Amino acid sequence: MRFAAALTLSFVLAVAVALPVMAAPAVTGTPPATADTLRLSLDDAVRLALEQGIDMQVANAETRIAAGRIRETAADAWPQISGAVDYTRQFDSIFSGAGAASDTVFGPLLENSPFAAEKTWKVDVTGTQTLYSRKVGAGVGAARAYRKQTDANRAETAASVALRVKQAYLTASAAGQLVGIASAGRDQAQAHFKQVQSFRRAGTRAEYDLIQAQVDAMNAEPPVVSALNDYELAMLDLKRALGVSLRQPLALVTPLRAADGTVPVPDDPSLAPVQRAALTSADAEVEGREKLLDVERATRWPELKLSGTVSHQAFPEDEFPTRDQFRRSIQGTARLEFPLFLGLKSFGAIQRATAEVRKAEVRREELRQQLELDIERARQDVRRTLALLLARRGTVDLARRAHYLANVRYTNGISTQLEVTDARFQMMTSEGNEVIAARDYLYALAQLERALGRPVPTTRRAVNEISPMTPNETTPR
Repeated sequence: MRFAAALTLSFVLAVAVALPVMAAPAVTGTPPATADTLRLSLDDAVRLALEQGIDMQVANAETRIAAGRIRETAADAWPQISGAVDYTRQFDSIFSGAGAASDTVFGPLLENSPFAAEKTWKVDVTGTQTLYSRKVGAGVGAARAYRKQTDANRAETAASVALRVKQAYLTASAAGQLVGIASAGRDQAQAHFKQVQSFRRAGTRAEYDLIQAQVDAMNAEPPVVSALNDYELAMLDLKRALGVSLRQPLALVTPLRAADGTVPVPDDPSLAPVQRAALTSADAEVEGREKLLDVERATRWPELKLSGTVSHQAFPEDEFPTRDQFRRSIQGTARLEFPLFLGLKSFGAIQRATAEVRKAEVRREELRQQLELDIERARQDVRRTLALLLARRGTVDLARRAHYLANVRYTNGISTQLEVTDARFQMMTSEGNEVIAARDYLYALAQLERALGRPVPTTRRAVNEISPMTPNETTPR
């Protein structure tokens, strides 16, 4: 039994000596920058995503599609000019040979006519102009409303992309800081293990304390690996949101916590909403549906069109005619077209278009109520996350002080290893909770800006000057 105990103690000491050598190097929150590292602030990340993000490329394409539809619809109000060249070969007809009968009265006439000519060339230029059509005017109005809607949708997409990038940026930044916290905890555990080793050699600590310190140091390694994995995934998600290569190194330069420890607090207690791009899009949709209803109603009205055709014909004996063989004719037509009975088709189309207008109006009202709810929800979330951030920061200071005192007590021999381990765990938990609370508060501010459709003016204030309630408010709403 003595031999087994000695062998076990020798093995433990050998592992303890090897542990500091095998330990991974310390990891900071952000990897070291290289020559090709892209340094990004939060504003730079948003601007980059708006310039080359996939969602914005799709929104820009929709805007160009709308511009094309406007031109396509408005083209009906402009003159339409077309040309045509026809070649006809007469293989057999009842007038065959009549053109060759030069001794007859009608022979020379039929010879240069499409009736008896074997080969016919015809060149036409036709122009058409719509003089009156209610359908064209209503169609142009509908296309312009669609263009307005796509512009508003593009602005709404840009706001969504900005919020998405802010969320990914804050998450990646917080993940980097959590890596630093886990690495610092691992380093502290290893340093404490070395300290216990020294105490053990001096005979002031028992073998149990040495084993506990060693186990504590070994258990501090998996949280670092887990934090690194979360950080890598968060950076990949940010790169995808930015539209950059997944192999592009990034350095995030906007910290979650200001160097002076201040916190941005909204200035406006009322947070009055402004016109959101989504509401502008809903208004444009209602306008477009009304114009399409006018288009369907216009089918009951007459249309007046003026057209003219310049035609040149030639009947050569050879395959190709010469210029002097062409004969010109010019004709003009004024056409007034009006529907008499369309089988109740226009009635059904008007009924459908009227229902679509009403549907768009209901959706607009529903959207307005939803936006008001989003604003209030975002406002309450800002208050909640601010109160949580203030509480977390106070807890961090206390946890750091408790960890310091636990180390002092253990060094002086008046506390146990378990107390040191627990104090370090509480400190790391408090620091991690503060990072997460800072991330959630900044993201809540970004959500409030998204809900309002405008930047939220803020003032940076010290923590001890902030009340969890919003400014100028004495009781919760």
